[in-house]
Parts: sequence; C-alpha cells; structure tokens
Amino acid sequence: MIINKISLYNFRQFQGEQSIEFSTDESQKITLVLGDNTSGKTTILQAFLWGFYGNANFKSKDSLLNAKVAQEMLTTKKNQDVRISIELEHQGVNYYIIRTLTHYVVKGNTVKANAISKVEMKYKQSDGQTDDIPPHQIQAKIGEILPEDLAIYFLYDTERFGNITSKADVTSSVKGILGLTVLENMIKHIGTPTRLSNTVLGQFNAGLNLEGNKIATEAFNRFELAEKRKEEVTERLEQKKKEFESYSKAVAERQGILRSLEKTKQLQVQKDTKVKMMNFEKTALLNAQEQFYSSFKNNTPMFLGQALFQKALEELASAKLDKKSIRDMNANAIKDIIERGICVCGTEVCDGNSAHKHLLEEIRYLPPESIGTLLKYFKDKSETLLRAGSGFFIPLENSYKNIFNNLQKIGDLEDEIQYLNEELKKQDDINKHQEILMELEAKLRTISEDIAALNQNLGELKKVIQDSLDTYEKNIRLSERNNELLKYIEYTKQVLEWVTNHRDKRENIIKERLEEEVNKYFSMMYHGKRKVTIDDKFRVDLITTDLSEDIHTDESQGLETVKNFAFISGLVELAKEKLNDAYEKEAEAYPLILDAPFSNADEKHVKNISEVLPTVANQLILIVMAKDWNYAKNSLSNKVGREYYLNKQSEIYTKITEVK
Repeated sequence: MIINKISLYNFRQFQGEQSIEFSTDESQKITLVLGDNTSGKTTILQAFLWGFYGNANFKSKDSLLNAKVAQEMLTTKKNQDVRISIELEHQGVNYYIIRTLTHYVVKGNTVKANAISKVEMKYKQSDGQTDDIPPHQIQAKIGEILPEDLAIYFLYDTERFGNITSKADVTSSVKGILGLTVLENMIKHIGTPTRLSNTVLGQFNAGLNLEGNKIATEAFNRFELAEKRKEEVTERLEQKKKEFESYSKAVAERQGILRSLEKTKQLQVQKDTKVKMMNFEKTALLNAQEQFYSSFKNNTPMFLGQALFQKALEELASAKLDKKSIRDMNANAIKDIIERGICVCGTEVCDGNSAHKHLLEEIRYLPPESIGTLLKYFKDKSETLLRAGSGFFIPLENSYKNIFNNLQKIGDLEDEIQYLNEELKKQDDINKHQEILMELEAKLRTISEDIAALNQNLGELKKVIQDSLDTYEKNIRLSERNNELLKYIEYTKQVLEWVTNHRDKRENIIKERLEEEVNKYFSMMYHGKRKVTIDDKFRVDLITTDLSEDIHTDESQGLETVKNFAFISGLVELAKEKLNDAYEKEAEAYPLILDAPFSNADEKHVKNISEVLPTVANQLILIVMAKDWNYAKNSLSNKVGREYYLNKQSEIYTKITEVK
C-alpha cells in the first residue's frame, strides 16, 4: 500500500480544505511534516484513523468539527461537514476513500453531529474510469487493504500507544501482517464435524441420514455434547494460560526488583538456586515413584509371597524328602500299567515277574502313598519362586530408597527456602516486595494446578469425542449416500490435518525469522548489551546480555521506543520478503506513518533509528517537532521528497504549508 494524498476539511484545527501530498519517490521516500506543540501533529495521524475506520483517539472529547466553523454555524444556522479524503494505491489499484460527518444546529444554539459518519469509496479501473464500491462492501474492502487491528503498527503514535508488543491482540495482528490469517480462516471454514456448525464438516454431517439408527444418533449426541464441553474447557484453559503468563511476568518483575537491591542479592540468588534444586528433586521423585509403582504392579504376587516361600523352605529344611520319585507321576498310573499287563516300553508285566515286582516297589515312592514326594515338589516350586522374587525385590528396594532420599532432600530444601524467605523478610527495604512475591508464587502454583486439571479434563473429553465418532461412523453406513458423505468427511479431515500442520510449521518458521529480524534491527538501533526474545504469542521482551546469565530488566521510555521500532521494522521486513507460499495470500508492503517518533529517544538512538527506518519502509511519513528533527536531519534530509510545516496561527486554526 502506498498513500498518495490526504485532504482534511474542517477537521479539528484544520479549517477549510487543506491537503498533504506524499512522496512516492523510491530514492526520496520520506514525507516530513514539522510542527510545534499543539499545532496538529497528532491530528494528522488521527485523521488517517478516522478516515479509514471512523474512529479517532483524541485525549479530549471535543467535536471533530473546527471550533471557528462551529461558532459561525450558530449565526448562519447552516449545516457543516467534517471530511477526510484519502487517496492510495493497493496491489496496483488506485482507491479513493471519503468519510464525512455532518453537523447541524439544534434548539438551544447547540451544534450536534450525526450519530454515524458517511463513507464513500471509489476505485480507478484499467481504462481510467472510476467506479463506486457498494456501501455495504466498503468497510470490508478497507479491512482488506489495512485491517484495523494492524493499523497501530503502521500509524504509530509514540507518545500514546506505549508498548505495542505487549498488547493483547498482537498475535492476530502479526498473523495478519504476515499472511497467516488465510490459514486460520481456512481452518475455521473447514471447522468441526458438529451438525449445527456452519462449516464444511458441519454441513457434510448434517447431510447424513440418522433415521432408524439409534446407536449412531446417541453416539453423535455424545460427540456434540463432548465437543461443546471441550470448547468450554479449551476457552478456560486459554484464560488460565493467560493468567499464568501474567503472573509469571509479575513474578519475574518482582524477582528483578529484589535482585536489584544489594542487601538481598545474595539471599535471592541462593533462594533461586534452592528452588531449581527442589524442582529437580521433585522431577526425580516423580520418576522414582513411577518406577516403584510400575515394578510393584507387575510383580505383586512375587513380592507378597517372599515371606511365605522363605518360611515354607525353613520348615521343609529338616523334612526327609524322597528323591526316587518321578516328576508328574503318581501311583494310579503305575496301577493302570500293572492292570494292562504291558509297560510303556513294551515289557510284559505278569504277576510275580521282575517287572511286576519293580513296579510295586516304585508305588511306594509315588503319591498318594508318598507325601515326601509332594513335599519335594512343593520345595522345588518354592525355591524357584523365591529366586524369581529376590531379583525383583532389589530394584523395588532401590526405587523406594530413591523415593525416601528425594523426599528427604525436598524437605530439607523447603526448610532452607523457608529460612531464606524469612531472612529476606527481615530486610526493611524489601519486606513488602518479598511478601508480594510469595503471594504471586502461591497464585502461580494454584493456576498451574488448574491448568494441569484442565489439560487432564481436555484429554478425557478428546477420548470421549474419538470413541463417539468411531461408534458413530461404524453405525452410520446405512446407505450409499451416507457412504459417499463419509468419504467426503474423511477427505476433509485429512485436508484439515494438513492445513493445521502447515499453519503450525509456518508459525514456528515466522516466529524464528521475526526474532532474527527484530534482533538485527534492535542491534542497529540500540548501543547497549541487550537482545530481544519473542514468545509463542509474538510478544517481545528484552533481556540483558551483560551478565553471566541472561535476565529480564525494566525498560525506560526511550528503550521501549527503540524496541517498538525494531519490532515494526522486523514485521515490515518479513512482509517485504513475501514468505507466504502458493497457498497463502501475498504479504502487502505498508507505509510507516509515525507521530513524534523521536520524542522519547536520546540523540544517539535517534541517529541509529534514522539510519534504519528508510531501509525498512517503502514509504515513510514523519510527523515531528523541529527540535527532534535536528537530531535526525543529518541522516535523513537527503531522503526527504516532500516537506510540510504546520503553521499554528491560533489555538483553533493551523495552516498546512508546503516547504519548497
């Protein structure tokens, strides 16, 4: 997007129609707007916001209508308009946006404005003719050109917007700038397979014939109920995660305060070390407990029988046991051989012959005549079980010893941490901070437990959903039409899985690239030893690299300004690279419109920022005070294509003058 011109008519202190035409020269891409305090610099920026979206963010709630014009209306009784016209080029097409708000006089000599502004939008066709965009499509078209939640990054008011990288909508904004919203919208369009949802999967499922299939109907009802519950739990989980992030940040900030106090520095370091050690021991305890439970569960009969086996062997140690018996043979088997008259080996068994006598002798050593043989079998079995159980007992005993040692270490560490907390409390200057930190840590533990419980609940619901879907799909095959729809559903699920995986992969790549680019620009703008980290929500934090380990530190207004510009520069750079593949919308290059960009930065940082910004943006519009421009002039003056001065003639009238 390139902005060619903006015209203001009776907008705040700009009486009548006044215009600014912006430089589109690639070698002199800067348009400079200079002005003193209260001359209307912020009004210029707000004019863009109102022209695009119908919203302006002024500190005062005064009317948008110029005060002198409003006063004249009380005499003339004629209606007057506030109007903003913006001319721009987007993806090779010229657009014209005109937003108007009519004011009128009511009884009591009061000037009122219509409740809603009127917006018109035209575009120039390839033959040079202009055509209107239908009114109901205008806001959607403006949102396509520059979504409102992205405007804060490109229409940037340094003094008002503060830390833009910590705002709640930063995730969706970054995704929009870098083209990821196409994948998000695709996932939403495919949707979930609930019959009530207006999605692809929902419509396919709505077309299935459930009549006469009670099992499938009940399964689908269970699925929809669990799906609804899953959405509720997921929403609660996201809320808890946000709370966890917020409290984690508060804990980190409070710890930073405590560390900065010299009297408590060593105590705090000791406590941090003990906390890390305790977390390690807790992890080791969980592993030892898991190993103990697993071993005990798999070998419980062996373990419980150890004492019994040992006692039985002690009792049998003095017993006289026959060793002439044959394993698994008893007297009834021998009697059957004698009655049959022939041995299994083929020898004839007759009354009185040697084979008959030998078999009669053998019966004496077989049960039930010989209890000694049974005892021998029992002893052999007991010894076998005892040997097997003794091998199991050693790892079980080791696991128990590890559990005991871990518990003892955790107890000792908790006592040491409690002692350090008490010592930290004794310091008068940090007592309040320490108490707040302990409260925050307690709240953080509670939230962590809530997150764990919600994750467990979510896992259970997912199982119910999958089981219900399996039952549903198994029983739904009632007709050829159902089978056809089920094929479509399965294909759509595969597409959804591919898109989701692709989205996740793209997000990770973009996060890494964004962190690289932001750090590159931050190092060019900042002259200290810090670096940028970007979390999964695309929020930016700064850490110092000047110590033995990286730590988070507080940010001054000047440092916050540098960080914001580095972040914006990184975003613009990624958008220019057009990282999106063939399945996604091309990223659009945006201009940077900056109000008071140097007001919070020192001279050296202004110089650094000035050298970087022109290399980032395709078009740069700077609205600055003359004193701030002096710091940047040496670096930027040769890149200025157009220059304007806001000539403040009174508190209610400023004239825009082009400087030749």
